Amino acid sequence: MTTEIHAHNVLNLLREQALSEQELRNTVVEEFGEAARFRTCKLDGFDFDALFAFFVQRKKIIEQDGKWHINAERVCNH
Repeated sequence: MTTEIHAHNVLNLLREQALSEQELRNTVVEEFGEAARFRTCKLDGFDFDALFAFFVQRKKIIEQDGKWHINAERVCNH
């Protein structure tokens, strides 16, 4: 059985500092492993690429000057 990591753990990396997509990818791999899978409050089965696209689509992260920042207004707080 595979344990999925909650997406908030990835968003928390961006709370610490803004990162480029590649920097975030590298940090996620370092922190959670190459084969990590992620879930949100309602959905599951994301790999990094799908999770990143989900964040962008839902405006949970925003890009400024080539770095991605958390958009606190769009992230639930639990």
